[in-house]
Amino acid sequence: MCYLPEKDEWKHLADGLLERNEYTQMINHRDQLYAFSSHSEIERYDPIFNRWSFLDQLKFLRKVTVVRDEIYSIEFETSRSGKSTIKRFNVERCSWQTVLSSHEGCRRGSCVVAAGNHLYVCGGITGDDFVTKAERFDTAVNKWEEIASMQQARGYCLGAATEGKIFIAGGRENWESCLETCEIFNISTNEWQFIGNLNVPRDDGSMVSRMGTLYVLGGINDERSELSVECYNPTEDKWIEKTTIPVEFFSEYDEDTFTGCVLKLSKGVLDKLDVIKVKSRRI
Repeated sequence: MCYLPEKDEWKHLADGLLERNEYTQMINHRDQLYAFSSHSEIERYDPIFNRWSFLDQLKFLRKVTVVRDEIYSIEFETSRSGKSTIKRFNVERCSWQTVLSSHEGCRRGSCVVAAGNHLYVCGGITGDDFVTKAERFDTAVNKWEEIASMQQARGYCLGAATEGKIFIAGGRENWESCLETCEIFNISTNEWQFIGNLNVPRDDGSMVSRMGTLYVLGGINDERSELSVECYNPTEDKWIEKTTIPVEFFSEYDEDTFTGCVLKLSKGVLDKLDVIKVKSRRI
């Protein structure tokens, strides 16, 4: 599905080719949408033809993002070696190249955000402890750098970058409940500070930036799927519920979740897509 903020309208996209779950990641690269499944498979959506194509099987765990128009992945091996491996994806060859493997930045449940030349790794879990630790990987010199720790320990949080700042929201500081707190990192001053809370606490969702506006969607709230979409108003320092993901069916245990990213669609493509009428929110 896609959401058009200006029209407050949802539309159907073509169905994908592969099964997806809460571990599926999506990124926008060169105006095409890539979906990375937990089964080590990749498919790509072409917005001009409104269709998906299967790319390849790549068998490793990953956090995937785009830095300076290149796709990067961080693989975390926490159970054995305690190493993180940075890889770069060659789109033309459909293959990965290892950039660096080290003991830095290796925490399960961390949030990975791209800004400038850097991959920021924020929070996560070390052993059984949720941590405030944050660092960044400089893709220009292939080197890890320490940055200030977050204000609050959190894992499985949501993050995005815009206007020289890293925004982090939600997640967990323990296994009991989700967080609604949010904070920002000022890249130029190396400082974190709290901002307004989410309306709905959640973890494992998505935060995206569209034309400087931040949106939070999907995720889990107290073991239940969350459908609300919130956007951040920096003038009032508060999150506003913008819309609801128009889904009526859930799995037996209500554990379906959603992920998202920003993608530009032409008016011609939009005119051909089906409109979804958003009904009352019922989970």
